Amino acid sequence: MDKPFVYANLAMTLDGKIAGRDRADFSLGSKADRLEMDRLRACADAVVWGGETLRTARHPARVREESLVSERVERGLPPHPANAVITKSGDFPKNLPWFESDEIERFIFTGREGESRLQEAQAGRARIVVLDEADSLPEQVLAYFSEQGMKRVLLEGGGSLVWEFARHIDEFHVTLTPWLAGGASAPTLMDGPGFPSGEFLGLTLVEVRREGDELFLRYKAKTV
Repeated sequence: MDKPFVYANLAMTLDGKIAGRDRADFSLGSKADRLEMDRLRACADAVVWGGETLRTARHPARVREESLVSERVERGLPPHPANAVITKSGDFPKNLPWFESDEIERFIFTGREGESRLQEAQAGRARIVVLDEADSLPEQVLAYFSEQGMKRVLLEGGGSLVWEFARHIDEFHVTLTPWLAGGASAPTLMDGPGFPSGEFLGLTLVEVRREGDELFLRYKAKTV
């Protein structure tokens, strides 16, 4: 079964941060960036977040532009892509609005540590998928999506999630915003342990678009 096409979309400051040192919910992008997010979501079968992104955003990832919603429905798709979160702890407040929408299919990928907590707190509100922690997390998640017939998977962060999937991402969409955040502990577009010098992930720039003070960049992963 073929791997889904995986693409990532994140907005970052000029110094590479996707949030401030307090990691509070704050929109870096303009109206143009939000429309770009809607466009990319409208093309997805599933939108994937890390646990910390869900705890910060609280609400589901939906397509807000009505014309794009209509286009999805005309193509025989649900109004909004499925929402998925990957979490080790499974520790979420019970009252998160993410769990309340009846029109969005929800998946939670977790390990044995989070399974019992999730089964008790979120039973019936999301499909819980338990991963084998001895195997590759991205490969298991993408194989599951493939089994569900999902062909396009969008990653929206945070930086730790992008790190986990780095070598499985086919395309990166990056909005470069006119901000400077600073802070050694502020999250970046890709966190994690990082690659050693000489083993960086190579990308090819395929599109640049300017709107106001923002640059919209699209990179494809280089094939080895």
